[in-house]
Amino acid sequence: MSETFDVIVVGAGPAGVSAAIYCQQKGLNTLLLDSKPKKEIGDKVCGEAISKKTVHNVSEKLNVEPPTGGEINTNVEQLVLRTSLPVDHISLPAIGYMVDRYIYGQRLLANATKAGVKIQDNTRVISALVESNTVKGVKIRNKQGQNENLYCSIVIDCSGILAVVRTNLPKDFETLLNKELTKADYASCYREIIELEEDHNLEGKIVLQYEGDIPKPGYIWFFADGKRKLNCGTGFIKTGKNKERSVKAVYFNAIEKYYPKETYRTLDGRGGTVPIRPPLWNAVAPGLIVAGDAAFHADPLTAEGHGPALLAGYYAAKTSLNAIKNNNVSTESLWKYNKLIMEDFGNEHARYRVLTIALNRLGVKNLEFLLKRKVVKKSDLTSELVTGKESILSLLGRTIRCFPRLHLLLIVKKAMSLSKKIDELCRNYPNSPQTFMEWKKKIEKIYRKLE
Repeated sequence: MSETFDVIVVGAGPAGVSAAIYCQQKGLNTLLLDSKPKKEIGDKVCGEAISKKTVHNVSEKLNVEPPTGGEINTNVEQLVLRTSLPVDHISLPAIGYMVDRYIYGQRLLANATKAGVKIQDNTRVISALVESNTVKGVKIRNKQGQNENLYCSIVIDCSGILAVVRTNLPKDFETLLNKELTKADYASCYREIIELEEDHNLEGKIVLQYEGDIPKPGYIWFFADGKRKLNCGTGFIKTGKNKERSVKAVYFNAIEKYYPKETYRTLDGRGGTVPIRPPLWNAVAPGLIVAGDAAFHADPLTAEGHGPALLAGYYAAKTSLNAIKNNNVSTESLWKYNKLIMEDFGNEHARYRVLTIALNRLGVKNLEFLLKRKVVKKSDLTSELVTGKESILSLLGRTIRCFPRLHLLLIVKKAMSLSKKIDELCRNYPNSPQTFMEWKKKIEKIYRKLE
């Protein structure tokens, strides 16, 4: 008879490793599965920026070392939103690191091994095992190419954007859990790491450069990765008129305006996918918790998912521990996980999705007009938006500056108003599944108002 585990974690990315380490440290018999060979785990296309506060917070909770030495390429200080205007009108604090995703990922994997986590690589998860309306484990294809059933008390799905556990569940299983993955949920992207012939003058900055000829969300990113190194890329939803458009071609057309091909050499260039929607409103079901990209935990504005994934993995593990101790893995028992996510980064990400929708509606030229006229301010993109109240004089000033394009001000004001409503709803996330559907209808109605 095969071994039965307390927890099976699917996916050895940041969410999965974080979850596995905490579970094992707390005495749970934990299995970590990944489809890649061990030596390739951590090698992923991403922006590689991570919040210093987040990573140090999680490192302390897991009792592991935060990024250090060669794991850090450079420090990050600012997030800058740029257009073709000569001045950076929006610059937000963003204290963190640019990490070497592979080196850091391999070290986290070593931390998991040291903690006693059993790691099984080269293993493809096919689906969840559902018995008595509860996830009881996973069906896998092992290294030998044979199908095998692995059993446990709780499965934590950290399998990335494809969410192989969540999206392969029976349709009638836990109606409160979204089991679909649509093209509108993610963007296809192309990313390069380049080395310039000269310094780039972006030290400490991660830049989102909005361009009119890039499909929505409409920007190419330039993340300083060293004095002469940049992590650059772009992406968009491949639907409608952009269905057949090449992301790679759009990227090269955009970067040529800033760094012509002859001024740099490419160290790495690959395609990938990033979530761009708000987090799953519910990410639990009987015997199952979903975390990281599988639950759309990346920031919808910047696509930064590394830090949120580490946090989500920790919260998933903490919730699993309590559920197993109480011998209760029901949706209601696991519901606290949703609250933890929403109280941490979920609220902010939900509001940032409102911002990205508004930016898409405005378009680059209108955004430039609003920035130049100072109709849109830094405070409109931060927590000051939901904590402050605009005076009549301030609103009047915006109206005058926005003339004659007053319809743009209506879009801005609507986005600000709906952001506050989103914030209020997220702060009052349901305490139990019983009122969830009513809450969900309210928040989805708000997003529809922006479309």
